[in-house]
Order: sequence, then structure tokens, then C-alpha cells
Amino acid sequence: MECQGGIQGVKIEHIMGDDALDPAQGINVARKFVSDELMYGVVGPPVSHVAQASLKIYGKNNLACITTAASKPELTESGYKHFFRVNARNDAHGLNCALFIKRYLKAHKVAVLNEKVAYCQNLATQTIKNLKELGISDILNDTIVAGSKDYSAVLTKVKAYKPDVIFFIATAAPDQAIGVRQAKELGIEAIFFGTEGARDKTDFIEASEGAAEGAYVYHFSPDIYSIQEADAYVKNYEAKYGTLSGFGPPAYEAMNILLTAIDLAAKDGKIDREEVISQLSAIKNYKGILGFPVSFDEKGDLMGGATYFFKVNGQNFDQVAVLTGE
Repeated sequence: MECQGGIQGVKIEHIMGDDALDPAQGINVARKFVSDELMYGVVGPPVSHVAQASLKIYGKNNLACITTAASKPELTESGYKHFFRVNARNDAHGLNCALFIKRYLKAHKVAVLNEKVAYCQNLATQTIKNLKELGISDILNDTIVAGSKDYSAVLTKVKAYKPDVIFFIATAAPDQAIGVRQAKELGIEAIFFGTEGARDKTDFIEASEGAAEGAYVYHFSPDIYSIQEADAYVKNYEAKYGTLSGFGPPAYEAMNILLTAIDLAAKDGKIDREEVISQLSAIKNYKGILGFPVSFDEKGDLMGGATYFFKVNGQNFDQVAVLTGE
């Protein structure tokens, strides 16, 4: 859109705000953004615990947010109208992960390890609830610490428990790389199942030093390399920046949707934040690079969102399943 002359002839300025996945820094970013009268929308916050901490600041100032990954259900159940997602919620992911563990991984005994932040705790709760409803009640539920360099203590407990699957629920890929590597070093034979953050060739596959081979991860967006509409985006991005992570394409989609809403809000020559939110609420069947039409429901949630499952094969993630709660 910038190449087409901006919005109504006005140049678009892209302002970065780094929350470092820390709620306190996320609050500082939010305060900075809402104080800028020329700021009409935000792509983010990207994770649930930061989105949760900053939700009221953005909401009270009517600054539209489109998250690409924050999946805690309560974020769109609080009554605010400014918050939208291009990803499914944890209540959907939890059910789909439970279905995948039962149907595809054929597990009867599961270890669930979660990092103690909003996204991870909520996903663990949702998955365990659904596993039990599917008849899997033999579950070890324990916690891990983000940024730890050693998970051997909790993994030793897992080894003694002898699960069929380890569901390692962490935010960042490096933690999951350490987890899968140490599980292999300890001789744990269970299938390693990681979360969305692990879909990163550099920080998970390469960092695991071969231990991730055959591991599974779930993600909130599909295999971008198989989507024809994304070909030009992938080619241009990788020529300039290198290999895409799983978080890049949804952010690109969210930005284009936000710019579309801002452009529509500015058609009459005037614009305010409330009108941007109104235009986002009206988005229906937006067709971009993700391979499915994006529409938001009355809460700002993605309609018809799915969970995508991948298996590590060499240096790649092969998509093996797409589940929609059925």
C-alpha cells in the first residue's frame, strides 16, 4: 500500500515497539503507542501474557490491535472491541491438540509440561481437559521455567513416568530445542510434541543438533510454502531477510488487513481510531497469503480458525494434519 502512494496520499510510518515477551515492557510499549495521536493500529501483541497485561490500555484508548498468535480465550471475552486475531484461540487449539495426540500419535499416557505464563498455562489446561474427555486420563502435569538452560530435573521425572508423548508447552523455540535435546540425551523414548514457538528452522531444528528429527509441533498458521498466493511474498522476504519463521506470514496478513481498515476509515478524508475498529469489525472474507479467507466475529475472533500440525523432517517442517475440532 505504501508503494501505491500510502493511504489517501499520506505516507505510512511503521513504528516498532519491542516488548521482549515481557508484560512490563509490553505495558510501556502500549502507553507509548496510545499517546501518539497519529497511531491508528497495532499488529500485536504477539503473545497472550503481554496482550493480557496491555489489553485495558489499548482498549480504553480505542487503539485497534490485531494479534498474530495471542490465543488465550479471555482476551476477546473481556468486553473490549479493539482486539482482533488472525489465529484460533486456545480452546480450539487445546481440543485439536488433544485430538492429534489421541488420533495421530496414538497416545495412552501423556506428560504435559508448561511454562508458567498465560498462554502456556491456558493451553495446558485446555488440552488436559480435552484429553480426559477423549478418555486419556493417565497424565503427568508439571511446569518448566522459560529461559532455563537445563530441564533435566523435570525430564528425569518424565522418564520415570514413561509417557507415550511429551507435550512441551513453551513460548520460545530455544527452550523447546533444549527440551527435545535433553529428552534424547536422557534416553526418553516418548514422542516429543512442541508448540507454535518451535516452528522455527534455526532456533528449533538447527539448535536441537539433530534431536528434533521426527518431533511434532502445532501451529496457528498453515504451511506458507504450499500456498500459491504467498509465492511472491515468500520469494521477496527470503531474498532480503533469509528463512521465514512461522510468525512472519500471519504478521504480514494482519498488517495488510489493518492497512485495509485504515484506508477504508480514511475514505471520507477524516479518520479516527473508533472508525478503524469499526472497519476491522466489518472485515469479511479477506483473501491474502494464508490460504483461507479471514473474517472476524463480533468478539474479534477469527471465524473458522484451524490448528496445523507439522513433523520435523531433516531441515523442514512437513505439514501432516489440519484439525478444526471435529
